[in-house]
Amino acid sequence: FLLFVTSYLSLVTPVYAHSTIQIVEMVEDGFEPQTLTLDQDSTVLFLNKDKVDRWPASNIHPTHDVYPEFDPQKSIPPGSSWVFKPKKIGEWKFHDHLLPHFRGTIIVEAEKESSTEVKPDEDEEGENIFTTVINYITHLYEKFMATFKGINVNFKVSAVDFKKLKAGEQIQALENIFKSKGTEYTWEFLKTTFKGEAGTSGNIHDLAHLLGSLMYEKGGFEAITFCTSEYAFGCYHGFLDKAFEKNLDNLSQAEIACSKLGPINSGPVASCIHGIGHGVASFYNTSDIKASLLACNKLKNGSNFCHDGVFMEFARGASSDFYPESDRLSPCSTLREEFGDTYSFACGRNQPEILMQRFKYSFEEVIDVCLLSDDKEFKNACFDTLGFKLASNSSSSDGIIAGCSKISDVELMAKCVTAAAGELIFQEVPGWQTKAPFVCNSLKSPFYESCHQHLQRLIQDYQRR
Repeated sequence: FLLFVTSYLSLVTPVYAHSTIQIVEMVEDGFEPQTLTLDQDSTVLFLNKDKVDRWPASNIHPTHDVYPEFDPQKSIPPGSSWVFKPKKIGEWKFHDHLLPHFRGTIIVEAEKESSTEVKPDEDEEGENIFTTVINYITHLYEKFMATFKGINVNFKVSAVDFKKLKAGEQIQALENIFKSKGTEYTWEFLKTTFKGEAGTSGNIHDLAHLLGSLMYEKGGFEAITFCTSEYAFGCYHGFLDKAFEKNLDNLSQAEIACSKLGPINSGPVASCIHGIGHGVASFYNTSDIKASLLACNKLKNGSNFCHDGVFMEFARGASSDFYPESDRLSPCSTLREEFGDTYSFACGRNQPEILMQRFKYSFEEVIDVCLLSDDKEFKNACFDTLGFKLASNSSSSDGIIAGCSKISDVELMAKCVTAAAGELIFQEVPGWQTKAPFVCNSLKSPFYESCHQHLQRLIQDYQRR
């Protein structure tokens, strides 16, 4: 049968009466164009002009279940392409499966009436019928195999065995564990399996993201109480991406759910509202920052945490032209001109990431940029983040202290140290119980005392032991 299909397809050349081909280039910083409008009889060619493999696919990451056919089922090597012919009318958001913060939208409209009727010849009709049959058989086969694989998943798989699975197998296993054991067991299983590992290691964030979306599907907003901040807020991101998949109507419900996690401004509540910011920015395809921030302003409490989530999502997923080379403080500088210092702190917390990742600035060069700003809120946040970066990248407490010591301003240096010490606790870095206090001990009074107080608040808020 497969030999027949292959032979047949090699002899035909597709012809479409009203078809156009539109190209989406997969480039170093995302998709170009990021938004595409076409009719039902058009074709999209995803061309990989990046230096690494890419994988365009429909939301929701990582399962792609919103539009399952919008998925090549494999990565696209540099220089190669994938052709997709969307048939479903509507607005379809997509992302890169390997780089999930790269996002885009395809808008599929009904085919416009043509003034000239074009009658397809018999060969074309035969080809279209044959293609439809093959696609249907393939779809049934894939569903059968997915079911077969699901039946054979070992729901009692150990943490050690789970970590040995390939990424796709881990996703399948986690889905089946969730179906069998439920929300609380599966989240605890994931945290136990990857305890002490950073949130961006391997596909841990993706697994947390998946579990968050499954939680929302099963339990609605009440289920958000099971999410915690591990793995770079992955559970919250997946949960709220799913909740805001089509609109932001549930924004107030999300805030109410977050408020049940603890006192206002406590770590768990802040982490949850931060996740709302990511979800809002994702809804706007990381292209309209003002709309995203204004949506956050609709929250009754904690809008600053939501702002932080918005800026972080933009730092990771916005197109390159969003950050002009001529202004290293943008968008913080332009937003300040229009809104004062409303967004300065949240924006400043994410500016070092932009400078380091997008413009390849060194740690010392980022220090200089942060010092140039006359915005106190921006500056304080900027040096907090330098501390976060050191805690994530340095292998030792001495390395963190040495990095922060490069900051000449004593107060800003203390901010760097305090933020780094706290990040060790937040990320549950192995040995944080001794490493975090050691980092604080490098400070002199009054910064020494405030640093240790900060650690105690984090330990209490996140129930670290």
